[in-house]
Amino acid sequence: RANVFSQALGIAATLYLTHMSDKAKLDSGAWAELWIKHGFLVTFEGLLSAAGKELGMIEDAAVGISMLRMASVMIVTEGNTFDGVNSSSCIPVPDSPYLKWVRINSYGKGTQTRYLVELCVDVNFYAQRVPSSLKNKAAVRFY
Repeated sequence: RANVFSQALGIAATLYLTHMSDKAKLDSGAWAELWIKHGFLVTFEGLLSAAGKELGMIEDAAVGISMLRMASVMIVTEGNTFDGVNSSSCIPVPDSPYLKWVRINSYGKGTQTRYLVELCVDVNFYAQRVPSSLKNKAAVRFY
């Protein structure tokens, strides 16, 4: 479960950042408000058959994808993190001009476990590309 969930979470976070990078898309509608209200829709497509070992791969993927419902994403800048602590517990992203670090926070236990993915972006990217409704620690859940 953990391996498949981490892959699904990585895909979802990348997809979210890709949509955040499309300024024309965000300027053309109320996408950010919809994401906050209903969640960010993550879609997966596969070219596997339901025969043999491929059925197991489909089942594994389905578990990881369904676990995304336990995760939310938040765009932050240095010093503007979810819990206000410094970025010492964050994973740096050294070769990205926009993404500085990533941190995954977990809270709750058992079936109540939730994950918050903090994506720290460059201050200029944050000011120019992140819609105001997604600023100030607004978390968007994956759907």
